[in-house]
Amino acid sequence: MSKVIIGIHGIGNKPTKNLLKEWWEKSIYEGLNKLNFPKQNFDFELVYWADILNKEPILPDETNNKNSLFQKEKYAAEQNLFTNEIPGLRKKAVDYLEKYYEKIIVNGVMSLEYPTITDLFVHYNLKELEAYFSQVDFYYQGEKRLIKEVMMERLTNVLKKHKHKQILLIAHSMGSMISHDALIDKLDGISIDTLVTLGSPLGQKYVMKKIETEHNHNFHNRLKVPENIKKNWYNLSDQEDPIALVHTLSDIYKSNLNGVKVIDKLVKNNYSNLGDRNPHKSYGYLRTSEVAEILSNFITVEKRSIFSFFKKRF
Repeated sequence: MSKVIIGIHGIGNKPTKNLLKEWWEKSIYEGLNKLNFPKQNFDFELVYWADILNKEPILPDETNNKNSLFQKEKYAAEQNLFTNEIPGLRKKAVDYLEKYYEKIIVNGVMSLEYPTITDLFVHYNLKELEAYFSQVDFYYQGEKRLIKEVMMERLTNVLKKHKHKQILLIAHSMGSMISHDALIDKLDGISIDTLVTLGSPLGQKYVMKKIETEHNHNFHNRLKVPENIKKNWYNLSDQEDPIALVHTLSDIYKSNLNGVKVIDKLVKNNYSNLGDRNPHKSYGYLRTSEVAEILSNFITVEKRSIFSFFKKRF
């Protein structure tokens, strides 16, 4: 059976679909090269949904950083990421603030201890997340639709197109939420060989409460890994990622009937741009050795099993 790797991006406006796909592929190849994985083409398709909420894509060539379409964080190969050291105590102070400040702030407001503050924070800082859970209709291709339904439809259409292949689905950030909901609600008869979630917010209390309400589920009984995941669910996060506040989704999801459970892995996301590290960026996650190993095993396992079969026979 042929195989395909499908990716779905996360929150925020993006460059054009073709360019984002190219940058994802470059990041993936970077990781595979670290494992000395033989250079070969693999079938890859990117599910793109940024245009649903943004009239124009980000412009990588825009030099005016005041322009709303200016792209601050472009793809950059790992070996090109050199920055000047900040000396002494100042460096220590900057490192500390970068490491803890954003995480503490986001963790606090997303804890649901003060729901009004949480809603205000989401409204002003996470508009895609607010839109995703909104029950207000919006016009899409001449029809009144829910934004969440349109986003899930983008993914399900691609998965259905490849339904006769073995599918490895990589879901970054909010893409993991879209994937989770689509797998539960919209994909009867579609099998996912392996799901890889990167920097996922699925463990955030705010997100969990929304899932609990929409699916009428009590989290004291734990969620179950979607039944259409047949072999693996790997959840990767960086310890300093302010979006993946909960690193152990295995505490939230119990095994499905196929025996698939969440396998959590802490990784080092080394993405940096002009000296600013972003431990949530997709490019850094995609080139980690852990992702490369998962992809390498997925791409080659069938070939290995066939080789082993003939080796035993002859």
